[in-house]
Amino acid sequence: MKLKFFPIPVALLAVMLLVTLANPQDKIEKNPDQKAKQTMLEREATRALKQFKLKLEKEGFYSGRVALNVWRSTAIDAGVFDPEKFTEFKKQLYEKSIHDSMKCFAEFILEENFNDASICLQTWRIHSKELGTYDQTEYEALKETLTDAKTAKAAAAKTTEKPQD
Repeated sequence: MKLKFFPIPVALLAVMLLVTLANPQDKIEKNPDQKAKQTMLEREATRALKQFKLKLEKEGFYSGRVALNVWRSTAIDAGVFDPEKFTEFKKQLYEKSIHDSMKCFAEFILEENFNDASICLQTWRIHSKELGTYDQTEYEALKETLTDAKTAKAAAAKTTEKPQD
């Protein structure tokens, strides 16, 4: 009677052994080969570069800086990173920021919004230093323009103020 139940455990062990040795067919589909992976990485780097250029053209400094860093990361992963291009793109980003900062400085002076004008001036100063184009004399002149505009507003407020009886 013991011989009757012996083949069942042996058969189960044999099935379990065969199952562990079998290669699943979909495993090949989940792991793309190296060439396809490289193509995908290069495509992502190209897409990230296009996103950066779009943000450089249409958006502000910080979204452009994020997009530049994403491009750098994907380009490194794809093995197509060019440090000279990165430096040039970074320069373009900072130049645009400097230009935009001067534009907003002038607009906020006209609107008599001196706090925001001061922020624009500080952004200009920091980004100019990053590029190596900072000029202390120009900064002092812009700072003086801001101070003069504040003084003129205060003087105008005093002259329009009615004396109280």
